Amino acid sequence: MSEDRFSRKVFLSALAFCAALLGIGSYFRFRKRKIQGSILGPDKETGHRLRQVRTNFSTTNTIQTKVLIAGGGISGLSSGYYLSQFGISDYLILDLEKDVGGNSRYSETNSLKYPWGAHYLPQPGPESVLVRKFLEENGLVQGKDSSGNPIYPEKYLCFDPEERLFYQGRWQAGLVPRRNGEPDAQELLFRKIINSWQNKRGRDGQKAFCIPIDRSSRDPEILKLDRITFSEYLKSLGIQSQEILWYADYCTRDDYGGNSDNISAWAGLHYFCSRLREDEDSPPVLTWPEGNGFLLELLQKPSKDKIRTSTLVERIRKNSGTWEINAYDVKEKKDLLIKAEQVIFALPSFIRKYILGEKDAFLQKLEYSPWLVANLFVDELPQGKGHPPAWENVIYKSKSLGYVVSTHQDLRALRPQSVLTYYLAFGEKDTLASRRSILPKTWDDWKEEILSDLKKPHQNIESLVSRIDIMTHAHAMIRPIPGFLWGGEREKLAKSESGIHFAHCDLSGISIFEEALYRGFEASKKVQMSSKRS
Repeated sequence: MSEDRFSRKVFLSALAFCAALLGIGSYFRFRKRKIQGSILGPDKETGHRLRQVRTNFSTTNTIQTKVLIAGGGISGLSSGYYLSQFGISDYLILDLEKDVGGNSRYSETNSLKYPWGAHYLPQPGPESVLVRKFLEENGLVQGKDSSGNPIYPEKYLCFDPEERLFYQGRWQAGLVPRRNGEPDAQELLFRKIINSWQNKRGRDGQKAFCIPIDRSSRDPEILKLDRITFSEYLKSLGIQSQEILWYADYCTRDDYGGNSDNISAWAGLHYFCSRLREDEDSPPVLTWPEGNGFLLELLQKPSKDKIRTSTLVERIRKNSGTWEINAYDVKEKKDLLIKAEQVIFALPSFIRKYILGEKDAFLQKLEYSPWLVANLFVDELPQGKGHPPAWENVIYKSKSLGYVVSTHQDLRALRPQSVLTYYLAFGEKDTLASRRSILPKTWDDWKEEILSDLKKPHQNIESLVSRIDIMTHAHAMIRPIPGFLWGGEREKLAKSESGIHFAHCDLSGISIFEEALYRGFEASKKVQMSSKRS
């Protein structure tokens, strides 16, 4: 009898102990954990030296080169890539940041790669000859299909599920909000509008919307779409649904960093109609864990020993037939003088007034969208009700663009850890006010905002996150406001003058990899032609 009681007592104690352990486990799993992190990003302090407009430069440290490329973003690296192809090897690329790549930069931590900006490349259409050739010459094309389109390796095509949207309390497949799971009349009308433009050609025989943008039709009837906003255009054709207007807004923020009520209708339609489509759907995008950092590595290969980072270009002037570039070495804290026969200016156009001394009033009107990118290190992927985790995960009516799962393409899918790349585009009309709102915010402020947003679909997100690193971009991308793309001024900015050629993708009016590649190619081609004449 006493032995039975003892056994029962031990058994009940053991049960209580196990329950306590479970409780402790739950506590540690769901308690508010200490999250680490930091704010990274562009060297704003050094960059703002440009506003001083210095004139007293030391000329002690002089470098001679045939071609100086100012800027190591994709357009600058593209310039170097194609100069090498044209047989010009004497060039130098200068960039302020510690790493080149601009909006295509990436990082790697504990064998996890993740982007700090651009994270995919849509399959290029037939007009994008240069991009197709670039992919092919770098071994990313396996052959051609029956329509003549390139066939890409499966591992580089975004795996299913590609997209999901948190809407009405649960995740649904795709990004168009659907109340009953099926397209409603407004969605069908929106599709009809887009389809009517998809293969339309202007009176000049050119396709209405192309990549590169300069291949697009110049038909005045099409170009007048640049004078009104995308939301105005859609509303004029009967789009009233809050869901469809939100979707249009999401798309313009995704590509241009601006809401649809301050992006031109031409630019809005270009987003949908310039790219390759199969029936009514776009084929899977090309993507990698490091995003377009994968393409960045291919692009900078020929220039590896010709890149000088942590170097600020402060002034460019021509002196007796030679270009003189005054730069500042941030690490060594010393001035540099580079003498070159020709210059490729692959820096944003808004700083031309400081570096080149240009006084064109149009430069004051250029608008750039501010962005925030955060990388959240998680112990496992957040789930949620409804559709399973996808590559792109978007929250309806959020200020953010949601997050991308960096390990989505990871063939080693057994590991639960991942990095969520979270994007926030400040799409409001007043970009200056947006930039000012960013300046005083601390890492803690951003952490709370990001987690608050992600708690909508993932109540337990804090228990999964171990670290949040944040990067803000005050002038992340050019914004195609009404009148900018086809008002005539943009083309003037791209004109070469006395051996200086312009290559930044803001000359295209849209900030995408394809345009940056094209601008670098065009600038390097002009260098080659000038070299032959001299």
